Amino acid sequence: MMEADGEFAAEALRFSVQLAQRDFQAELLRLYRSHGWTRTLPAMRLRVLKAHKDRCTFEISLDTENGWQSLIGKVHDVDRSDVVGVMQSIVDAGFGPTAEFAIPRPLTHVPSLHVLLEERVQGTQAKEIFLDGDLNEQLATARRCGAWLARYHTGAPRQGHFAEPSEFLDQIRYWAQQMRSFGGPLGIKAALLLRNLETAMPTPGSFEPCAGHGSYMPEHVIICGRRTVVIDLDEFDVADPARDLAWFIVSLERLGLKKRGSLRAHDQSVDAFLDAYRASGPRDASKHLAFYKAAECLHRAVRDLLKRSPPIPEWSEIMLDEGLGAL
Repeated sequence: MMEADGEFAAEALRFSVQLAQRDFQAELLRLYRSHGWTRTLPAMRLRVLKAHKDRCTFEISLDTENGWQSLIGKVHDVDRSDVVGVMQSIVDAGFGPTAEFAIPRPLTHVPSLHVLLEERVQGTQAKEIFLDGDLNEQLATARRCGAWLARYHTGAPRQGHFAEPSEFLDQIRYWAQQMRSFGGPLGIKAALLLRNLETAMPTPGSFEPCAGHGSYMPEHVIICGRRTVVIDLDEFDVADPARDLAWFIVSLERLGLKKRGSLRAHDQSVDAFLDAYRASGPRDASKHLAFYKAAECLHRAVRDLLKRSPPIPEWSEIMLDEGLGAL
């Protein structure tokens, strides 16, 4: 049985076929037997959590002798067995099941089907707290998010592709060209922002690379009692630490825009996040924060025009103005 929203249905159906294969079900049964949850494979329930063109994340639940037991299954278009090793090395570096700052435990990988299974973390998304919590809850959560990232940047092993800023500039130019094709004020602002970004691009050797998360944002942070657990390590790399900082800040500002109509709604939480990060994070990590923040603002402006139906050009202009103000 599969549960999926309409917008996810097509992609989810394509990827869910992998989870019906005999190889996957045999591996799932072996895993559940090793935990003493079941001796035979019972009914399986799938719930789509996130769908993309190249991957889909499911919550996989089985009705065992001990009640429903759940884990996370990620199905990729290509072999991503590398993620298992990277996640295990991060766990071994001090981000394991009993740690205050943690990631999910990788459980197994089915290479023939490109399926990764990992622990399902119980808790509350930081995103939900920023949307619906009171100010004190939001500030406390922002500090925990900052402290987790500081611990990750200083303690996680550096693995994967080095995110060279000059390579990123090609992506930035592509985004700007998409905006400029619309012409008018949006095109003019995009062109100006591109010039500013080209001028501000970090130079080689101007920062100390560290382990990069790749998509650090409130919806990837789970508050679980005293523990702070961060999910979705698929885009791991080695990068300027300011990139992860910028992703989180812009994502938090966007929550304010969507919920309260203002990028400034969570400014206190942004300050709390940065204060907590700087208390224990790498020295000078925010040196290029303005550059990465402006770049992410351009990225979000493009998405507001091209990925939303209907487009929201007003949001695009707000994001371009925010990017211009950052540099």
